[in-house]
Amino acid sequence: MSAITALKATIRRKLSMNDKQANFEEHDDVDEETAAHLQKEIDEAEKAGHDQGRPGSFLNRLISHGNLKTEMELRKELEQQEKKRQSATSSAAS
Repeated sequence: MSAITALKATIRRKLSMNDKQANFEEHDDVDEETAAHLQKEIDEAEKAGHDQGRPGSFLNRLISHGNLKTEMELRKELEQQEKKRQSATSSAAS
């Protein structure tokens, strides 16, 4: 791996609405243009009554991604709780 490639791999870019296939997991922050665009989309969505942004919009994709991630985390927690309950039940029965 060249030094440039290694450097690029370590630099974390800010999320931009111009990223065609944005991976929301790779970014912790957004650039100024995207922040302004998101605020505009939020305002427009509130006026139009879209609680999750206009369908297909960048805001909608962000919210959908966050919802999916939350659902996955909750499902994982429930599975862990169920395993603990089953383990406690089986050890109590012994």
